[in-house]
Amino acid sequence: MIFLDTTLLVDILRKDRVAISWLNDLEEQALYTSEINVFELYTGLFRVSQGSTTKRKKRALELEQLLSRMEVLTFDRNAAIESAKILSLLMSRGEPIGTRDIMIAGVALSTGITQLVTRNIQEFQRIPGIRVDSY
Repeated sequence: MIFLDTTLLVDILRKDRVAISWLNDLEEQALYTSEINVFELYTGLFRVSQGSTTKRKKRALELEQLLSRMEVLTFDRNAAIESAKILSLLMSRGEPIGTRDIMIAGVALSTGITQLVTRNIQEFQRIPGIRVDSY
């Protein structure tokens, strides 16, 4: 079970060969992301395609096709509790990270996923129980 972070998904959508190769190598694995990552992806989509309905529709279709290759997990009560534990621990260490990254890690850990693929290593490596892989 491998959790795919927004950075990898954005790079795949940008046709980055290294990111696409990573995804293809992971094809036999159970792949996951979260609705929080979907929020980040759509925020980026709307920002770069302002004023162009055609461009926005094309990019939204590409995004949905990519998301169909994995299970998209929700931010439920268990994820909220796990996220609160993470934030509390990081605050006690004086090492807080972005709220969305905490919530993404909370979703992963609450569902038993410990491997996360991202370029955002500095943030996620602070979270106990998450093994961070980059590409």
